[in-house]
Amino acid sequence: MKGFTYLALAAPILAAVFKTPLSGPLAKSLDGSHAAGVAKRDDIRVVCDAPSDWPDSDYPAQAYAYPIGLLLSGGGNKLHVDAGPAKCIQAACNSNGGAGVIVCNDQTNPVDLLLTDIGWFAQRVYEGCKHRLDDGTDYVREGQAFCPENWNVILTDVGDHCDANTH
Repeated sequence: MKGFTYLALAAPILAAVFKTPLSGPLAKSLDGSHAAGVAKRDDIRVVCDAPSDWPDSDYPAQAYAYPIGLLLSGGGNKLHVDAGPAKCIQAACNSNGGAGVIVCNDQTNPVDLLLTDIGWFAQRVYEGCKHRLDDGTDYVREGQAFCPENWNVILTDVGDHCDANTH
């Protein structure tokens, strides 16, 4: 029963990964080509326990299944982020808050980012900052992934409620 529960919680992420092809600036990078302005896997920097000036958070890994799954299944939908630097908004979270995804624009102009691209970066943080407790439970520490196009994604505690339009 325990295995079934974990599979059910991971289903939104797995379904989105296998059903939704990556689009946008990252799509070409995954097949090995690299055009100007397109991120490659080697260009992605993930930092756990970051940003350092934010409160620490550590959530069970399954708490991120819903918000990341929403982003990965976003198709061609985009999220507008006003001009930065350091302009951050909630991208996806559970309706009651807690574990969520935040996207930040460090460019001096506004950006419209594909939800699937935000989700792809959120997965990099999820994979890079996941750790196992002594009892065998997987947890994900707060972390941040940086896109070479000067925006970034943070997995963290979004507080008591979700303001994202994707929940």
